[in-house]
Amino acid sequence: MSYRELIFTVVAETAEPLGDALLELGALSVTVEDDAAGGYDENPLYGEPGLSPEVQAWDRSSVTALFNPDIDDSGAENFIPQLLIALKEAGFVLTAPQEKIVEEQDWVRLTQSQFAPIQIGERIWVVPSWHDAPTDPNAICLAVDPGLAFGTGSHPTTHLCLLWLEQNTNLEKQSLLDYGCGSGILAIAAAKLGCNPVVGTDIDPQAMVAARSNAEINNTTIRFVLPTEGAPELAAETKYDIVMANILANPLQVLAPALVNKMRPGGRIVLSGVLARQAEEVIATYSQWLTLSVWKESDGWVCLHGTLAIQSDSTKTHSLVSAQKKSLKLALLVLCALVLIIFGEHLSRNFLLPRLATNIDGSSNPLAVKGFTALLSADEKICQAAKCVNRPLSDFSAWKITSATLSPENVREGLKGGSNHSILQVELQNKLALPVLPPNLVLVITDAEENEIESMQFTPQEWLTNEWQESHPDFLQVGVRAGEALSINLPISLPQNAAGYRVSVIYP
Repeated sequence: MSYRELIFTVVAETAEPLGDALLELGALSVTVEDDAAGGYDENPLYGEPGLSPEVQAWDRSSVTALFNPDIDDSGAENFIPQLLIALKEAGFVLTAPQEKIVEEQDWVRLTQSQFAPIQIGERIWVVPSWHDAPTDPNAICLAVDPGLAFGTGSHPTTHLCLLWLEQNTNLEKQSLLDYGCGSGILAIAAAKLGCNPVVGTDIDPQAMVAARSNAEINNTTIRFVLPTEGAPELAAETKYDIVMANILANPLQVLAPALVNKMRPGGRIVLSGVLARQAEEVIATYSQWLTLSVWKESDGWVCLHGTLAIQSDSTKTHSLVSAQKKSLKLALLVLCALVLIIFGEHLSRNFLLPRLATNIDGSSNPLAVKGFTALLSADEKICQAAKCVNRPLSDFSAWKITSATLSPENVREGLKGGSNHSILQVELQNKLALPVLPPNLVLVITDAEENEIESMQFTPQEWLTNEWQESHPDFLQVGVRAGEALSINLPISLPQNAAGYRVSVIYP
C-alpha cells in the first residue's frame, strides 16, 4: 500500500484553518512545520507562557496532508485540481501543492530506530525498552520510552539535570522533589542514585500515568502526586533537601515563592528549561531568597543551582529585634499621623493617606490596620467640620492585576478581514482600604524575542464597561471603592508578528 502526501506552503495565519479544511475533505492526517526548518531563517516556537504566539504556525508554514487512495479517490489524476477547487470554495486560493508518494513501512520499527540509548555523563544511560542495556557494570540504566510526557533525556534541559544528579555524589538519603516531573525520568534517576524519599508532581494527569508506569518498570519507589490531590508531600510544612524543576523560564519565575518554600534550610535547588539569555532575569527573581548561579550550559540552555542559607541563632535574634523595631516604628508612624491630622488636615489628606493606607487582603500588619481605621475616622470628622473636598487617590500601586489574557477571536473571520483580532480580558482589584481613581490601562505587545512592537494605552472611559460607568456616573470624583474588582473585555487588533504581551496600569 502507498499513500499520497500533498505539501502546501502558506503564510502563518492560513496554516491552521487550511489544516482543518483538509481534514474535512478526507485527509488522514495534517502536520504543520516551519518551511525554513534547518535554514538560516528557521524560527523555533517554544510555546512558553507569556511568549506563546497567538497563531501556532510560522511566517512560511508547510502544511502536509496525507491521503489513502484505497479509501478515497486521491489516486485519481484529477484529484488535485478538484481538491484546489474545493479549497477555493472554502476561502483558500492556493497554488498546486508538492506531491510525494509514501510507501507502506513497519512504522513502529522505523520509529523505534530513531531512539537509540543515550549516555549522560559517565554512568547514566537512558535505554528504550526495545534496546539492550549497556554491559558496563557501573552503568545506571533508566528504562524510559518516548510517550505521553516530556522527558526522554535527549533534550539539553533534561540532559543538564541528569548530569547534575550524576556529578553530585552526596545524594544518599537526600529527599528530592521533582517539580513538573513529566515522564518521571529525573525522579527515577535521583532514586537510583540514592535519593530517598523522592516525590514528583505535575499538573498533567497523563504525565502522572506515564511517570508511575516508568517508576514501576525501573523498580523504583517514587510517590507521584497531582498538586490538586492535597497530598502531605506537597503540604506547606513539608521541606526537601533538593528541589528540581525542569520547566521554562516564565513558570519558574511565577513559581519562585512556592519552589523556595519547599526547600529546607541548607537545601539545594536546581532549575532548568532556561535559555541563556533568560538566566539573569531568573537569577534576579530568586535573589530575594537565595543566590543562583549558572551550573552548566548546553546548546543555548542553562542549568541554574543555588543553596538556601541556614539561619544562625544570632541571625534569628537579629531578625526578631528587627521585627520589634519595625513594629515600634509603625506605632510611631501611626501616632505621628494622628498628630498631623490635628494640626494639618490638608497635609494628612494629600501626603499621609496614600502612604499609610493598608491592604484589604490581610497582608497588612493588624496594628497598621487599626491605626489606619482610626486615621480615616478622624479624617472624615475633620473634613465634615472643615468642609474639605474628599478627593480619591491616584496610586498605581493600589491596583492588583489578578488575571490577564489575550484570546484570539474567530480565526476564519480574522483571515477574511486581513487583520489579527483578539480580545484582551483583564481582571484587576483596588487592594487599598480607601477609594482610588481608576488608572490608564497599558498593553505592550512583544515579538518572540520579547522586544516591544507596539504600546497601547486606554483611559478609564475607554476600558471601563458602559454598564459599570452608567451605574457609577461620578467615578472620576469618588473613585473605585476599596476592594472592588473590575473586569475588562477590549477588542484588540494585533500586529502580525505579535508573540507576547504585558499589561500594566499608570496614571498620566
